[in-house]
Amino acid sequence: MANPSIDGVIYRVRIKWMLHNQQCFNVLTFHNRGVQDLIDDLLTPVLACITTHLIPVLSNEATLLGADVKNITGSVAQEAEVSLTSGNVGTESVNSLPSTCTAVVALRTTHPGRTGRGRMALLGIPEDHQANSQIDATFIAAAVAFLACMATGFINSDPLSTPFFHWSVWSKKDNTAYAISSSAVRSVVGSMRSRKVH
Repeated sequence: MANPSIDGVIYRVRIKWMLHNQQCFNVLTFHNRGVQDLIDDLLTPVLACITTHLIPVLSNEATLLGADVKNITGSVAQEAEVSLTSGNVGTESVNSLPSTCTAVVALRTTHPGRTGRGRMALLGIPEDHQANSQIDATFIAAAVAFLACMATGFINSDPLSTPFFHWSVWSKKDNTAYAISSSAVRSVVGSMRSRKVH
């Protein structure tokens, strides 16, 4: 195992995109149980969910550059990275909405209150996959398939003795990662205005 994880450590994954000559990131959090490989068991499966389900419905102006991971807890620094050079460009030959206009995914945990909720923004929506700020059924279906892929790999955590990366919401307020229990994509285009794309 070239890049072994450490039991109990929280890892932050950055999914790296290029859209309209601007680098954008999705930042995901995973709480690790057991010992696994950071590339083979985390980065590669996450990227596979994206290339299988999202890339076919994204504008060809969106390019998935790859992903990197580092631990945000623990006493030993760890980092790993995967770069993509093929099969990583959106396949729709249509202009993309700007990076500030995304499909917003609601991430829910069993923890009560706002600290137990998170969001993820899916960029690269082709202009013809939305009308009047409503995302069409084709893009929604692809986003749902992506979330199902992520749930299969990173939400179903039984049995407890199995090594597993829990997809989680990181609470800055509580300084804690809460495991995601469900996710849903919203049908209205989300405008982030001056906020960073996460």
